[in-house]
Amino acid sequence: MAEETEHKTDGKSDITDDLRLYIEKRVELFTLTIAEQVSAIAANTIQKMIGILLLAGAAFFAWFALGFFVGEWLNSIGLGFLIVSVPLFLAGYIFLKMKSVSFTDKIQSDMIVKTISSLESGLNVESGLTVKKEEEVPSDT
Repeated sequence: MAEETEHKTDGKSDITDDLRLYIEKRVELFTLTIAEQVSAIAANTIQKMIGILLLAGAAFFAWFALGFFVGEWLNSIGLGFLIVSVPLFLAGYIFLKMKSVSFTDKIQSDMIVKTISSLESGLNVESGLTVKKEEEVPSDT
């Protein structure tokens, strides 16, 4: 009789240990998934920021050269820079006053899609639902 209760207790303890281990592994998988997403977003952001900075530098020098060109054309360097700066002031004002709803929606939807796809791939790997391609065996026919 004592052996039966001891066996039942060991079974319950095994189940709770397995459940605890499963939960720990799921939390670890979730943490790694989030870390992967954050690092991917950070890497993409850094790459795009470097590209934007390079383009901004090139645009700066192009506008500077255009200012000198228009200034020489009008025989007044100051007037040339004033004329060239007007479109920049207008563009800056428009961008400040615009709401970037479409830009925000695009970023949010990309993040949601990446998170869901990585969670689904994590679930498939863990539950064994991945389909492995079987090696073809050459036939003698």
